[in-house]
Amino acid sequence: MSRAEALATFARENIAPTADSLIRQDAFPHDIWRAMGAAGHLGYGLADWGGTAVDRATLFDLGEALADGAEVIGFATAWMTHHMVAGGVIAPFATQAQAAAILPRVARGELSCCIAISEPGAGAHPKHLKTRAEKTATGWRLTGEKAWLTNGPIAGLFVVVAIVGEEAGRKRFGAFLVPEDAPGLSRTDGIRIDFARPSGHCGIRMDGVDLPDDAFLAGAGDAVETVLKRFRRIEDAQGLSLKAGGMAVEIRRLGAILPADQAAALAGLAADRELFRTAARALLIDSDGDPASPAHEARLLSLRAFARGFQGRVRELLAAAMQDDGFLKLLCRDMTELGRVAERVDQAKLARSGAALLQGSKA
Repeated sequence: MSRAEALATFARENIAPTADSLIRQDAFPHDIWRAMGAAGHLGYGLADWGGTAVDRATLFDLGEALADGAEVIGFATAWMTHHMVAGGVIAPFATQAQAAAILPRVARGELSCCIAISEPGAGAHPKHLKTRAEKTATGWRLTGEKAWLTNGPIAGLFVVVAIVGEEAGRKRFGAFLVPEDAPGLSRTDGIRIDFARPSGHCGIRMDGVDLPDDAFLAGAGDAVETVLKRFRRIEDAQGLSLKAGGMAVEIRRLGAILPADQAAALAGLAADRELFRTAARALLIDSDGDPASPAHEARLLSLRAFARGFQGRVRELLAAAMQDDGFLKLLCRDMTELGRVAERVDQAKLARSGAALLQGSKA
């Protein structure tokens, strides 16, 4: 049995039976999470710290398998975020001592980590971020507020991006490992996100949080490039696997409620899901999980737009269904809303690319 098959089996046996309640509840299922850790499903990519080595293709297959087997895209989002922060931010930039103190616990499911970049009223644009880290005699002192933190309510450790200085009017940023029990740190409710349950969101406020020197993730260097921008690209690329799994659930559930005259439309959806899955998996492999080059980014933007169009067709078929499926409506809502995250950023990138094409055509 492959790793993806094992995860899919775990999801069908331990998560799917409660999917109807999970997709509606705010409370995170810590019992399921602990069971995942005990079964070895929370340490993918963390082989040096007690987890399991996986390549990019396998990571895609795992994300798809979990979303398909569990049927709850919000839970799969929490799982993927857990791995992206640990494997995409902490593992590559931590010192040996930092990694040894954090990642074995992450792999066992004893500790979850959260990326803390966005701020109230500022989003994640570096120009508008205000959280600061001031050097002290013994380490650093952090002051500021973060928002929109996926997995924030269950996180025991926050990777906080903060201003560490300015040069010629340009802010310099660093990344810090901040435990949830650090004096001066408190969680805030933040902006309520009414989708993707039971994946939780919150904010944090830091009122002079004193940290030792070894809380600084020095290996990250310029955190705008290595953490902020890179994490967004990784999130966008690896999140495609969850969309592929969610699409499979939508097709399966639509098949149970659609009238016969919608058979061709359902088959078209299934064909397009397979096309999406194949292209998305290839992108993750070709770009090594980080589609930063213009060529890879164009493919990513196209796939994200394709997924949004797919959800529009699902909504149309839901309207033609013979019976109501409340769960499927919630799943479609979650898939649609997740697809809208950073949609304006996508459109801005496409506008710049289009402008260049127009200029080139007229030259």
